[in-house]
Amino acid sequence: MQPTLTRRRAVTVSEQLAVLAEPHRLLILRHLRRGDQYAGRLAKALDISASLASHHLAALVESGLVTRRQRGPFACFSANRAALRELHTELGRLMGAVVPREAVAAAEQCER
Repeated sequence: MQPTLTRRRAVTVSEQLAVLAEPHRLLILRHLRRGDQYAGRLAKALDISASLASHHLAALVESGLVTRRQRGPFACFSANRAALRELHTELGRLMGAVVPREAVAAAEQCER
């Protein structure tokens, strides 16, 4: 049986990956890595309608991977770099690519 903490982390990572499992959302994040963008500019860059861009941006904001700030009548979007970094790290831990120090120490003890 998996520890609850690991299960919780797995659920969180799974939910965020489900949000990212859509090509337009991955492309939006790619554009946002260059800096903040308005929804209209993202829609134009991806050659999609403004309403479709808003739909995808809303999903990314709800997941916490993107942040939204109001600038006058327009919404400006940014990649939440801390959340993306955390997702990357958690995915690595769950898949075994990032090994916590205590696990390394335990493995070394087993080898003795």
